Amino acid sequence: MRAEKNSESVLGRYLTLRSIPMPSDTITEDYINAGWLLSEMDKAGGRHAYRYVGDKVVTVGLDSMSFKRPVHIGDLVSFYTEIVRLGRTSLVIKVESTALRRGAVKEEKVTEGYFAFVAIDQNRRPVEISNRSAQEGLPPNIKYEAAAANAAPPIERIAENLRIRMIPMPRDTNHIGYVFGGWILSHMDLAGAKTAEAYADRYAVTVGIESMNFHKPVLVGDEVSFYTRVLRTGKTSITVKVETWARHRQGQSSEEKVTEGIFSYVSVDVDKRPVPVRHGA
Repeated sequence: MRAEKNSESVLGRYLTLRSIPMPSDTITEDYINAGWLLSEMDKAGGRHAYRYVGDKVVTVGLDSMSFKRPVHIGDLVSFYTEIVRLGRTSLVIKVESTALRRGAVKEEKVTEGYFAFVAIDQNRRPVEISNRSAQEGLPPNIKYEAAAANAAPPIERIAENLRIRMIPMPRDTNHIGYVFGGWILSHMDLAGAKTAEAYADRYAVTVGIESMNFHKPVLVGDEVSFYTRVLRTGKTSITVKVETWARHRQGQSSEEKVTEGIFSYVSVDVDKRPVPVRHGA
């Protein structure tokens, strides 16, 4: 699956975040709290704005918001972002959220919104956005100066095996400021489990980790991506390799691998009993 450039977009449409809501994010039964969705959308928009501006940005407004479908526990929720308006110190980013339901093969839009951000300096005062590259087809009300040499590195486009993309927060760190290995491990397991479920077309439970290696630390604000690949299958089991890559918040255009692991899952029915893998080898 590849992102297509939208006619409304100034610089292209990207998959910026991909999350899986948990029971703690619900408001009733298995319906996800709109606040969780709004928070993730703001986070995605802010990340795109930061990547473009190349410095700090703050949210200053929400132009509009519409909810089309509910989000449920376990949905694979993707957040696509695109810059639609540019000003001297501000930019407006459209954030579109889609959900891939369990057992589905096609995403459906659940909500979209327009988030306004302002670039700020170290003293939190608005500053002019200098990271600009000439583009064609801009709306006539946008003044957009050419400075291609200073353009921010592009956000990576959708990768076929990207399962989750997250941004850790201060609550996810240890006492020295590094993101907990447990936070990384839990998201690797979640990414692997969703891959196993998609492959087996059934629920999957973790039964083991064959190996695990940490190469680099992860910091608050890093863009952390979890890539997965099915290595092998048995009658009821699926083995998935999960690689974790990070694009650091400060001054890095490319990702670097921070850890990898091999996770084993068993396909189960609704009563949690092992059952044959439907799409097995």
